[in-house]
Amino acid sequence: MRSNDLSYGLKRDLDVPHSPPEALIEIAVRPIRDADVPRILGTADDSLTPQEKWERVRRLRLLESGAGTCYVAVTRDDAPCYVQWLFSHEDNEFIQRYFRRCFPVLSQDTALLEDAFTPAAFRGQRIMSAAMSRIAEQARAMGARYVITFVGTDNTASLKGCRRAGFEIYTERLQQWRMLRPSLDYRPV
Repeated sequence: MRSNDLSYGLKRDLDVPHSPPEALIEIAVRPIRDADVPRILGTADDSLTPQEKWERVRRLRLLESGAGTCYVAVTRDDAPCYVQWLFSHEDNEFIQRYFRRCFPVLSQDTALLEDAFTPAAFRGQRIMSAAMSRIAEQARAMGARYVITFVGTDNTASLKGCRRAGFEIYTERLQQWRMLRPSLDYRPV
């Protein structure tokens, strides 16, 4: 009924030169394909914890919405190892409805990266920062100069990955939930 979540908003200026970091394994980034879905978002594996299944189901629901562009990082053997969505200002109505107004309305020169997911077997290999950096570059084709994302202040690993991907903290977001309704407060950092 009542909770507070503190996150950092991170921004990357695509006009500032940035060399994409390398993952510890060779990866390529591309839009997700139908054949990738059960491999990265499937829940049939009995070894998955209930939390891991929920993380996958939540993202599968986002994929089925058709909003934004879902990108996947794949290994040399074409095994999906990371997934993340890129949204443009044209997705504003969806973003506000689906994410319950938890993100700022995007201007024409700003894109949003959201719902990153790395399966447990691929964590700790710097895949997130390498893939995120490359996915952010795709925002140029949408006419964006800036790409933003939000990460919980206690998620040290993701914050480090975002920094390696060229993102810098620009705001702090306090999200307060009261009676299932969120309120947001953004503060510059």
